[in-house]
Amino acid sequence: MKLKGERCVLRQASKQDVDDIVRWENDTDHWLVSNTNTSYSKDEVEHFIEHENDIFINHQMRLMIIDDSVSSVGCIDLYDFDVKNKRVGVGILIDPDYRGKGFGIEALLLLSKFCFEHLNVRSIYADVLINNSSSIKLFESAGFKLCGTKKDWLWDGSDFIDQNFYQLFNIS
Repeated sequence: MKLKGERCVLRQASKQDVDDIVRWENDTDHWLVSNTNTSYSKDEVEHFIEHENDIFINHQMRLMIIDDSVSSVGCIDLYDFDVKNKRVGVGILIDPDYRGKGFGIEALLLLSKFCFEHLNVRSIYADVLINNSSSIKLFESAGFKLCGTKKDWLWDGSDFIDQNFYQLFNIS
């Protein structure tokens, strides 16, 4: 599966992406939002790519965000796909070297269209830390609406942080 935009392409993660994924997943700066508390090995990432990266079987899917030069600039994940209730969660990571260049918004818009047209969801949702102004701007720019705030939701090791809950609805 490939989703093509003007600046980037989204494609399912493959073995060629293992090193990038391991680097991003093992960056402790990302652990709070990904609910991670231990590193991933290359073998674990390869296993996920080969056996668990299926939205219909495992209710999750990782897509790589690829720029014009065929470099991975980030990834975008669907998770908790719920066919019955027609909803899916989305998370996005843009490599620090590529932030602020429009890849995030295009990837989010491409994936949202895919979710509404091919997964038949009514709602896409995202959890965003209240102090993550870049992600708040990204999701709001893509049409996501703030629906509520989960108070004292995540522990960062020294304090609890609130987390905003955003949704985008397919109203067609």
